[in-house]
Amino acid sequence: MSVDRSRAHVSTSSDEVSVTSQQWGSPTAGVVRGWRKVLYERQPYEDNYVDPAQFMQDLRQNVNLKTYEYGKVVMDTFVIVQQLSFVVFFLFVFAMILTERLNAYVLLWINATLFALSFVFYVHLRRQLALECGENPTPLMQHVVELGRQVLPLVAILVLLSPALQTLTVTYSNDTIVALSTFAMCLHVLRTDYNYLNCYTEKYQQNVAINAATFGTILMASRIQSPFHSGALITFGILCFTLSPIPRHHLKRTSLTAHVGLTFALCGLAAGCLIQIPMLAVLYCLLVVLVSLVIPWCFLTLHGSMKKQINGPWDEAKPTNSAAAAEWANAGLLR
Repeated sequence: MSVDRSRAHVSTSSDEVSVTSQQWGSPTAGVVRGWRKVLYERQPYEDNYVDPAQFMQDLRQNVNLKTYEYGKVVMDTFVIVQQLSFVVFFLFVFAMILTERLNAYVLLWINATLFALSFVFYVHLRRQLALECGENPTPLMQHVVELGRQVLPLVAILVLLSPALQTLTVTYSNDTIVALSTFAMCLHVLRTDYNYLNCYTEKYQQNVAINAATFGTILMASRIQSPFHSGALITFGILCFTLSPIPRHHLKRTSLTAHVGLTFALCGLAAGCLIQIPMLAVLYCLLVVLVSLVIPWCFLTLHGSMKKQINGPWDEAKPTNSAAAAEWANAGLLR
């Protein structure tokens, strides 16, 4: 009796093995079970196989599409307006010195005052940030030494070399100087690190922008006959284009209201500098409106109507609930 039961058991097991082997066969051998989208199950299909009947069922549109708010985009364009205003300030000061309507000593006092106020403001904000984070504030003397180590050599070299500036461009015509300076300032505005100014990053990277601004500053200073006046102009250019982004970055991170107020103040001062030439003042105001209001509206309109993001089975699989998902997120792959 037990022998018959064991034979029946063996027969049943062999039948299960044969059925299982048929189910694991190739799709062309006639599979009873259809393809299922599961991971931990052995199926008689290739790893990249997708059922044509289910292919378009997983189609998703604009699932992870990033949306923007008009007010937020306009607020981010204020740093561009500020940079344009500083370019206007520098050109205005250059014209005043070139026509001998501005004394170099007055400009030096302006440079010293702006530098001192910016430095005090920067140290105060760094101290406040350190206290908020529960850290010990950096001593004032360390800030002075660090700033002097980074800024003073550059200022000293440019000022000491200012007597030789006239010889560098003596063979250049005024039209060439104007064209090269215009190109340098445009490149500076285009290549400025606006992510840093908008507090999206804490690392200050403006190599191309600073080099372009320095190149344009030296070109224009070479057209000033007095080495003392050209040195004062170069120092003013360093304050506008190299050092001003640092306190502006900390100002926006500390107070958004102060950032907006500074933008309107700079716009008003820039328009006042250009008021002697009404056409330039009108062009500046139109450029500000275009950059801060019209272009963001066009961007949001085109982004909302034309931006289409399609996701489906063809995308790379991404883990969602596991340790691997955390590793992918830390590596910046889950975007």
